[in-house]
Amino acid sequence: MIEVNNLSFARGNTLIYKNINFKVQPGELLLVKGANGAGKTTLLSNIVNFIDPLKGSITYNGSEIDNHTASQSFLYISETNFAHDSMTLNQNIEYWLSIHNVKFDKHIKEKSVNYFFQQLNLDKKFYQLSFGQKKKLQLLLLMLVNKPVWILDDPLSGLDDRTIINVNTLFEKKLENKGIIILTSHQNITLNNYKTLKLE
Repeated sequence: MIEVNNLSFARGNTLIYKNINFKVQPGELLLVKGANGAGKTTLLSNIVNFIDPLKGSITYNGSEIDNHTASQSFLYISETNFAHDSMTLNQNIEYWLSIHNVKFDKHIKEKSVNYFFQQLNLDKKFYQLSFGQKKKLQLLLLMLVNKPVWILDDPLSGLDDRTIINVNTLFEKKLENKGIIILTSHQNITLNNYKTLKLE
C-alpha cells in the first residue's frame, strides 16, 4: 500500500499543493488530475523520491520511501523520453533493462514489441521515431520490467486508439495481479473502477 499523509510542496515562495492525503491499495489505480501547473508531475516525483516535499510523509507498505525502495519496487515512466538518440532501439531497450537489472530472452522482447508495434525495425536509431513511436517504445517497460508499483506520467499522450486500448488492457492485468498504479492522464481511462485525485 502507498499512503500519503498531509503532503505539501512549494517551489520557491509558491505553494504548489497543500495537505494532500490518499491511500492506494494493491489492485487499485489512482488517476491524478488537474490543470497544467497544478503539481501532477511534481506529486509523482515526490512519490518516487526524486524531490523532497515541503512537509508530510509518503510510505510504501508502512515504510518511508527511500531511493532503494523506489528503485526496487517502482517502475517510473515520465513524460520525457529517457533514450539515447544515437543508439538503436535494441540498444536502448537493453540499456533500460540493465538499469532495472532485468534479464530477458529474445522471445519475450519480440512478443512485447509486437504488442505495441505491428512492424518495427529495432536497428533504427531512436531519433528516427515519431513522438508516438517513442512513447510506445518507452511503454515496453510495462511488459518487460516486473515491479509491483507503476508510477506513470501521462502515459497515453501521443498514442493512437489501438495502442491506448492495449495499454488499458495492461492496466487491467496489472490490477488483477494486485499491482498498484498511480498515473496522470489527459486521456480517458477505460477501467470500470479507479480512484481520482484532483489537484486544484
